Amino acid sequence: MRLSALTIYALSFAGFVIDGAAARSESSDAPRVSFVRDVAPILVGKCQGCHGPKTAESNYRLDTFDLMMQPGDFGLPPVTAGSVDESEFHRLITSEDPEERMPNNGDRLSEREVASIDAWIAQGATFDGADRTASLRTQIPRDVPHPAAPANYSSPLPVTALAFSADGGRLLTGGYHEALIWDPATGQLVSRLGNMPQRIYGMAVSPDNAYLAIAGGAAGVAGEVRLLAWADGATSGDAAKVLATGEDVFFDVAFRPDGKELAAAGSDGSIRIFDVATGVERLKVSNHADWVTDISYSADGASIATASRDKSSKAFDAATGRMLASNSELGAPVRGAVFAPDGKAVISVGGNGARMWKIEDSTTIGELPAFQGETQAIVSHGDNVLAASADRSVREFKIADRTQVRSFGEHPAWVLSLALNETAHRLATGCFDGTVTVWNLDDGAKVTQFLAVPTVTPPAK
Repeated sequence: MRLSALTIYALSFAGFVIDGAAARSESSDAPRVSFVRDVAPILVGKCQGCHGPKTAESNYRLDTFDLMMQPGDFGLPPVTAGSVDESEFHRLITSEDPEERMPNNGDRLSEREVASIDAWIAQGATFDGADRTASLRTQIPRDVPHPAAPANYSSPLPVTALAFSADGGRLLTGGYHEALIWDPATGQLVSRLGNMPQRIYGMAVSPDNAYLAIAGGAAGVAGEVRLLAWADGATSGDAAKVLATGEDVFFDVAFRPDGKELAAAGSDGSIRIFDVATGVERLKVSNHADWVTDISYSADGASIATASRDKSSKAFDAATGRMLASNSELGAPVRGAVFAPDGKAVISVGGNGARMWKIEDSTTIGELPAFQGETQAIVSHGDNVLAASADRSVREFKIADRTQVRSFGEHPAWVLSLALNETAHRLATGCFDGTVTVWNLDDGAKVTQFLAVPTVTPPAK
């Protein structure tokens, strides 16, 4: 339903319907709308990408409350407290003209979102946060739920994150504001875990199968690291601990081998380490000059390897955060990094292939045989590693002499993500077109292949 100033609309969070005139009045019976809980999450998620500190179309910004209330190029007050009809903000989000309606480069706001904003304006457009000049993202309470995932997807999403449960009995993929849980033997959807960041870029299940960690967010707008009780998927996104938030996405998470700590990789160039039991951030290291895209622990948990868009791969002491070594010989953004079994070398992959380098002096030992496209991801498998490429291949190599062991078939699109489970002897590969394939690690045979969406709605004719 398209909304205007005169339409009837549902205040679904209140459980009843009121008309436009009622929304414009200060009724004592109407539920109070909180700016920081109800309105700010909409602005951050749907509007800040075009009207924030990095991009301010029409010279209008709404990344702080004070800026939101100031006119842009057209000189009209965005919000007139107490009057929906006189508020330019309302007119733009409900316009019937697709060239004028905001958001201009995405889906229109939902009925509930428009109703929340209108009710807040009608009730006086008050600010109930701590600082009118601070980033809206920092004003939003961490327990505010994310929007519900769509019942059906209009098209598949690139599979940017995969994870097996500890026993290999479940496979998780990232969806839109949700994680999807699958049976890796059949490719059947088992359940959907909501209240997640808009997109998930990294996920991991703890070695004891007790926790699920999520890294994600909305690109260029906000990001977060979430920790949930797992228990084979019998959990709820509503019960998650939000360990960290940021102005942009988090790309990866990794549990220390003993499961007691969690490391996270951020687009702000930082790595963060959290105590799993308490959720407290123990250490933050800001050493990279650009996105940290991948993070992994050594087998003994003493060291951390990172990959970064700043064209370097680094190794750090996991206890202190002290940098142990850095290698930039790939000469291109690095997308993945894992340790050799002895912890004395790192294998890093990126735009120019894959290299193995020594932590002792940061020098390159050798290269893996070249792929025909950018190398997107890498995982370790005993004395071997498996790497995925935009050339639609996944290959396994011996670390000792870097010779190829086998290739895991040809995929229908770029392979973006990998997950491996030693217990079940399974490898999962995720593609740009939404395809997930499960393979037998022992012989490279395909177990199942499926499209990682709950259901797909055919496009309107």
